[in-house]
Amino acid sequence: MDQALRLEAHHKGALVRHAPYLHHRTGGRIGSLSALVREAAIAAILDGTEKITKQLLNDIDLDELAEHTPGTQRRR
Repeated sequence: MDQALRLEAHHKGALVRHAPYLHHRTGGRIGSLSALVREAAIAAILDGTEKITKQLLNDIDLDELAEHTPGTQRRR
């Protein structure tokens, strides 16, 4: 997913660096991860930053399944 992002300021490896956080947030579900990254990319384009940060990921609401899975809440 990291390599597929075409954001101007996105650093390759940024998502890999946050792998433990992303796994925790999504409960290890690839669909939830994909939706989270997609929503974060859209938000990064709309706000003009063109990069995905941990704070941005944290601000994105998860899909319904991930939101109701124990242990997948936001970490701040």
